[in-house]
Amino acid sequence: MLSKSEYIRLSLENNLFWARIMKEHAIFIESSMPAFHMQLANRADMFKQHFGRLLLETIRLSNGVISKKALQSGQYYTNYTEAAEQTTQQLTGIDINSNLTKMEYNIQPSDTYTTEQIASNVSTLNQNILSQVSAFARFKSNLYVNQASCRLFTFLYTSVYEHILHEAQRYMDILTKLQEKDENYNQGYESFWNHQMDDHIKVMRGLFDPAETESFNEADRLAKEFDVIEKSETPDKSEEYDATKALSDFKSLTTEKTLQCKVKSLMSPLFTDHLLREANHYLYLLQA
Repeated sequence: MLSKSEYIRLSLENNLFWARIMKEHAIFIESSMPAFHMQLANRADMFKQHFGRLLLETIRLSNGVISKKALQSGQYYTNYTEAAEQTTQQLTGIDINSNLTKMEYNIQPSDTYTTEQIASNVSTLNQNILSQVSAFARFKSNLYVNQASCRLFTFLYTSVYEHILHEAQRYMDILTKLQEKDENYNQGYESFWNHQMDDHIKVMRGLFDPAETESFNEADRLAKEFDVIEKSETPDKSEEYDATKALSDFKSLTTEKTLQCKVKSLMSPLFTDHLLREANHYLYLLQA
């Protein structure tokens, strides 16, 4: 069973990562909707706002609680995140609150100070997020089912809806177990993230402009590496780390090139930075 201090720290470290991921999923959904589906775009924007508020509360509670290693891992923000948010806002017209990113820069690492009030605040936050993620998962599920059955058209791959649905379900599972103080709250993370990394690179491969042969070929090479890892019944952790590090480097380079308009694709810089942070999150877990 997790101690009170572990419960507080792990809850906030996970919420600081996942609440932003959920917020950005809402942005990607909103930006993918044709004008005909303005109602769906507005609902996605509502989820963006909800998760923005939950992320803000997480940031406020995280000062002096999050480990230094977690803060320096690149899973919460990167050198590109703020610029990626601003550029994506300009390109899509979707309001993106970069102040949240700026606030994260100032989070101080953990000390030994915990109180009953902090634990109570974290428990309330976890429950509020669980409720919101559950509603968001239902929304994602409906989008996935409708697009898969040709009753809906958007500018996201159907497999992307399935992918982000799985992430919402994973987040709910983590929070549910944290609320139970279960020390195995993140059980099976390697299998989950190996699959997600494989999905990431295959989606990137499909979103590069056909003229971007070099980027396509590198994405294809990385995809084949993760195919091998996924098929292995007992993958080696060092192989998982090396493949994920190579993927993180590729995502970083792609984000930089996207911000500089040096690569042609259907990916916004926030999309590639989002994928980069997820790779960094997996690297952090592999080193824990």
